Amino acid sequence: MSAKILALITSALLLAGCATTPQKPPTANADDMAQIKLAEAAVSVSKSLQELAKIEMATHPAAKIPPAPNPYSIGMAQLASVNWNGPVEPLVRKIAQASGYKVRVIGKTPAIPPLIYVNAQNTPLAEILRDASFQVEKKAIIALYPRSRVIEIRYLNT
Repeated sequence: MSAKILALITSALLLAGCATTPQKPPTANADDMAQIKLAEAAVSVSKSLQELAKIEMATHPAAKIPPAPNPYSIGMAQLASVNWNGPVEPLVRKIAQASGYKVRVIGKTPAIPPLIYVNAQNTPLAEILRDASFQVEKKAIIALYPRSRVIEIRYLNT
């Protein structure tokens, strides 16, 4: 009898070893979920920025920018390469020196001066000055007087 029981237990164990375990459906790992959430957030931010741009365009219609003056007529046709990141006034002084102009400052220089970034290669000095002028328009006005050869920086009290 014990031989029959032993044979029965052995065959049961062998059959149990051949049985397959139920497989779980694959689940997304944490990295995949994070990437999906990140992509969704990026799309949401992009849509929000587009909406903000539309609102900005509606509240502030595009200003008409006057055409740039002819660099030759104002004596600022010299080509220069500039990589400037810092206060506007030292750059204006360098442009004035290179073109034979003088700088006149009106108003008190703010404790934190208007900062600009200009990266120009072989560009007329007039265009470099115009770029700087656009960047500081809410903090200062840069005016050019070719007849008296003066560049004027007017700091705004903001």
